[in-house]
Amino acid sequence: MKKEVINHFIFWLSYFIFLTLANSLYSFSYWPLYVGGLVGLFMSNLDHLLHVFVLNTQELTSIRVITLVKYKQYKDAIKLLYDTKEERTNLIFHTNNFQLIFTVLTFWVVSSSGNLFARGLVLSYLLSLVIFNLKKYIAKTDNNFIWMTLTLFVFGLLL
Repeated sequence: MKKEVINHFIFWLSYFIFLTLANSLYSFSYWPLYVGGLVGLFMSNLDHLLHVFVLNTQELTSIRVITLVKYKQYKDAIKLLYDTKEERTNLIFHTNNFQLIFTVLTFWVVSSSGNLFARGLVLSYLLSLVIFNLKKYIAKTDNNFIWMTLTLFVFGLLL
């Protein structure tokens, strides 16, 4: 679990250093962009929480996680969620339709919003989707990685 978090953080840090250099964001006034980026980095895990706590509460893993949370064993609940993440295959935020819609929304937020927090949030979440698609691309199960990566860098240059 730590390795995956570190990998996501390294991708995030590399991408946001690229954004800083490409768009000359050297002033301290750009801190909301980076805070939004950190929040967006972990938003891809909301899918798993929705699956466990809302959509499929009758599954054994969901019951176990809900029980752990009920008894305030949060660390064990997070570990169980991570260990069983491969069981959850039909996640809403990882479908092709959602990714297409989110890409359009990302363009809209980056091109028309002045809110740096929102820009960082959507770009970081799009980065998480790119990393997800990279894993699928390496496993030869999906080709969304290429166009998602291109849009990520194009949208980053719109800052």
